[in-house]
Amino acid sequence: MKKIMQIIVSIIALTVMAPGHAEEVHDKPVLGFIAQEAQDRLDAVVMMLTDPIIKFDFSAKDHECLAKNIFYESASEPEEGKVAVGLVTLNRAQDSRFPQSICGVVAQKTVMERVRTVTRQVKTFFGTRQEEEKVVIKTAVCQFSWNCERNIKIRKDDERWQESQRVAQELLEGGYEQYRTKYQDAMYFHATRVKPSWAVQKKKVARVGGHIFYADRT
Repeated sequence: MKKIMQIIVSIIALTVMAPGHAEEVHDKPVLGFIAQEAQDRLDAVVMMLTDPIIKFDFSAKDHECLAKNIFYESASEPEEGKVAVGLVTLNRAQDSRFPQSICGVVAQKTVMERVRTVTRQVKTFFGTRQEEEKVVIKTAVCQFSWNCERNIKIRKDDERWQESQRVAQELLEGGYEQYRTKYQDAMYFHATRVKPSWAVQKKKVARVGGHIFYADRT
C-alpha cells in the first residue's frame, strides 16, 4: 500500500510539473486546469489499481513458483493462511535482503558452517597413532523447508493444488486487499508445533491455522 501511494503521489507531481502546461492557452485559469488534469490522472490511476481485471507483469514461471510455495507450505491451511504465505513470498521479493524475484525467494538457501573434530588413525614407521583434525561441514538450509525435502508429487486434479494456483493468480493480480494491509510487513512464519529461537526477535503479526507470521521489529 505504501508503494501504491508513492506511485500516485509521483504521478501527481509529474503532472503538475510537466513542461509546457504554462505555455498552453485555455479558457480556464492555468492553475485550475492543472488541478483538474491532476485529478483526472489520479482518478485513472486509482481505477487502474483497483480494477480486478488488470494483470500485473509477472511470468508464468513466477506464478508456478508462488503456487508451489503456497501448496507445499500451506496446502491444508485455510484461505487466509495460503494468502499469508503468498504475501510473505512477495514481500521478500521486494526486499533487498532477499533475492529480487519470486522464484529466487522460493529457492533461496543459506549455507551453514560448523566445525567438527575428526579422529584419524595414522600409520607411521613406529606404528599407528591417532591424530585429530578440524573439519568444516557445510549444510544448505532452505528458507522454505520443502525445497530441502522429498515432497509428494503434485497432481493436477488435486483440489489443494488448484486452490493454490488460484490464490497465487489473485495475489499476482493485486487481489486480497483486506489481507495485504494485515500482512504488509510479514516476512517470516513457522509452524505452531515448533519454537525457533529467531521468533523472539520478531514482531508477531498473526496466527492462522498451523502457522504464526512475523514482521521485523522497528
